[in-house]
Amino acid sequence: MNSEEIPQQHASEEYEVDLEKSNDGPMRAATRWAAGLVDAFFGGDGSDAVGAAVVVHRIDNDAEVLRINAGSIEEAESLVAMVRSDLEDLGHDEFLDRWGGRDGAEPAL
Repeated sequence: MNSEEIPQQHASEEYEVDLEKSNDGPMRAATRWAAGLVDAFFGGDGSDAVGAAVVVHRIDNDAEVLRINAGSIEEAESLVAMVRSDLEDLGHDEFLDRWGGRDGAEPAL
């Protein structure tokens, strides 16, 4: 018998993470826009005006596995880095358990 371990398949072999526009409702989008405007008025970059979401898709069929709406671009970029790291380090089931994702969704159109 061969006692070699089978190498663990990492979640990155099945999934990819992207930064997308958030699917906020009209009230939340208006609130976010107003906050970004106030931020820009006081010298900020106004990036809070744009809602962002971190989205994990299956590589083979582009089905959405996980969507996390973030408060700002900076928060979303930080989340993308954490998700990308976990995709590289964790197996399929571990990744879904840690992030609360669900696989088996219908392919995106």
